[in-house]
Amino acid sequence: MKSLMSGRPFPGRLGSLLVAGLIGLGGPAVAQAAADEETLWEALGKGGKVVMMRHTESAEAEPEVSMHLSPERDCSEEQELSKAGKAQAEALRGALEDRGIRAEEVLSSELCRARQTAERAFGEFETWDALNLLQTMPEGEQDWLMEDVRDRIGGFDGEGNLFLISHRGNINTVVFENVEPGSLVVVRPEGFGSHEVLGEIPLEAYYGAGD
Repeated sequence: MKSLMSGRPFPGRLGSLLVAGLIGLGGPAVAQAAADEETLWEALGKGGKVVMMRHTESAEAEPEVSMHLSPERDCSEEQELSKAGKAQAEALRGALEDRGIRAEEVLSSELCRARQTAERAFGEFETWDALNLLQTMPEGEQDWLMEDVRDRIGGFDGEGNLFLISHRGNINTVVFENVEPGSLVVVRPEGFGSHEVLGEIPLEAYYGAGD
């Protein structure tokens, strides 16, 4: 397990944030959602996309525990994944393998529940402090750390996909999507800090459907 702890580990490129959603309103909602999800899976199969993922389901914890980042990275001091959350992360791994979707790079928040998601879903990953829960970031650093994330998304040009495992508030701040645990927001990089949100693949698309 590698770690990126440099604060600004990637070059900054300022640019505009372009946001567009594919999930439409009205009409036969279930059929439309299924079609959109399949389109998003296909987009990931082609590579070159970025996924902002919220960690899978976590165990119940008091606020002081859920917002605590252990300096020693001791999961016993933090909020961990629930039994279901571990199974969800493993189900995502299977879904990606079944569809031939390649993760070129996986970056995770340093918090335990995100690291556990990354390990079970992808195996190899690196941690990046810019993906940490906003409340755990040093005071006054949230804005430029979020700008680093936008720059990293906009500048990605790999043949596979970049997966960023983070938290609800962070994802909402960067791509304006308020997601549930295990949801994947698929993004197309457009360079110079800009990106386009293609849509969301919910947890139910790869876990629990038909059970």
